[in-house]
Amino acid sequence: MKRLNPAARHAWIKAYLHERPGYDAHVDVLDKAFVDAYLDATHAPYFPAPYGAHKCAQLGRDLAAMQRLGELTRARVGLGAGSRNEGFPAWIYSYHLKADAAEVAA
Repeated sequence: MKRLNPAARHAWIKAYLHERPGYDAHVDVLDKAFVDAYLDATHAPYFPAPYGAHKCAQLGRDLAAMQRLGELTRARVGLGAGSRNEGFPAWIYSYHLKADAAEVAA
């Protein structure tokens, strides 16, 4: 299994987001369906999680790089207090395609 280069991974993320309708056109590192699809498409290394999304540092780096390049926008999303007790963070970044961010906010 050949791993994809950064440009190909970024193109895959953009295509994934384009396929999601309207308000659902966002992703984050806790979105199990997105993370599983990313892992299947890119063969990226990951740390298996007993529940929820697997941990993939490469995915986080790709999303952050795309935000720095201006391809994605991001917003901080707080998680409920109950989630934090189960090992989840207090907040995460949610990423949107740059062109779709204004539409999602409206």
